[in-house]
Amino acid sequence: MTDPNTKRSRGFGFVTYATVEEVDAAMNARPHEVDRRVVEPKQGVSREDSQRPGALLTVKKIFAGGIKEDTKECHLGDYFENNGKKVWEN
Repeated sequence: MTDPNTKRSRGFGFVTYATVEEVDAAMNARPHEVDRRVVEPKQGVSREDSQRPGALLTVKKIFAGGIKEDTKECHLGDYFENNGKKVWEN
């Protein structure tokens, strides 16, 4: 993700998978290392949905924090694609 004003990396990104099972596989394959840096993935749940019971059971998105500033979106997506068929990343 880039800051819309400065166009600099904010140090995190999201990867969306086609199924919940692929998210589970990616989460179980920890630790993850992208561009020689350990990336800490978490299930990507919106603030609104985080209060809803069972929200984590339907998550198809991973939040990846700790990304180096010069890491390209394609590197993040290519890395996490190994755990399933990603739909998109941003």
